[in-house]
Amino acid sequence: MRTIAVIGATGEVGFRLIPALHSSYRIVAVVRNREKRNFSRYPGVEVRQIDDVANVDSLARALDGCEAIINTGYIWFAEHIHQAVMQSQAPIRHIVLTGSTGIFTRLPSQSAERKRLAEKFVQEQFRCPWTIIRPTMIYGHKDDRNISRLVSAVARYPVMPLIGKGSSLIQPVLIHDLVKAYGMVLFNSKYYNKSYNIGGSKAYSNRELIACTASSLGRHARLIPLPVALVRNGVALLSMMGVSPISTEQVERFQEDKNIDLSRFIADFNYVPRDFEQGIQLLIRDMKEHGRLG
Repeated sequence: MRTIAVIGATGEVGFRLIPALHSSYRIVAVVRNREKRNFSRYPGVEVRQIDDVANVDSLARALDGCEAIINTGYIWFAEHIHQAVMQSQAPIRHIVLTGSTGIFTRLPSQSAERKRLAEKFVQEQFRCPWTIIRPTMIYGHKDDRNISRLVSAVARYPVMPLIGKGSSLIQPVLIHDLVKAYGMVLFNSKYYNKSYNIGGSKAYSNRELIACTASSLGRHARLIPLPVALVRNGVALLSMMGVSPISTEQVERFQEDKNIDLSRFIADFNYVPRDFEQGIQLLIRDMKEHGRLG
């Protein structure tokens, strides 16, 4: 049985990869805090704790004996992973990295630029086959930072603020579909040295996304459009006070279309990720099971 390292195995995506791959591979869970998750229910999973992914010496030791790596953390750690592989001399035959469709933004963004540079490094410097999976906004678990918060807000309040007209498009990806993609690419030469965008099967305007969420909860949300300039100035002021829940960059990104073309993904993976109407039902069920919704 081949041995794979899952970097970031305590994260939402990483921890879901454990049961998905447990029967097919020997898994080394590379984590910073082994107490964050209960790995004991998956016999044979070896947990190796590191200080930080950027600590090359620590990471190199954690990769010992592994034949593939799935990095569920930021892709800008690609250079550290590359250095660790070279230092450890582990027999790595495939590296799967998590990118982001955020690299396609037309807005100034330090985060997007770091990710673009990381992808360029992978393409030019990696010495073994690699695959980059670029998800859109990930949702489908109770602790996501976006849609689960939207669900909680819609369930609690009859009125929802909307930045601008709410016509910009968004195409979130269900975490279950993302995990499936990781499993398919691993050790499969069909996907070597390629990058794939993955999102839901359908794009929605922000208005439609909120309306769909409300409908799934059996509620109606009244939307109150707020002028973009007003929100921008308000966020800037709150940021100066250190209490803003969002950044000015997020305000600008909210106005930008974030839909993607899935044709290449569907052709190569031969499946269509679920749309938001399907995925939101799974999220609501998960939140109810964990006491996040009444």
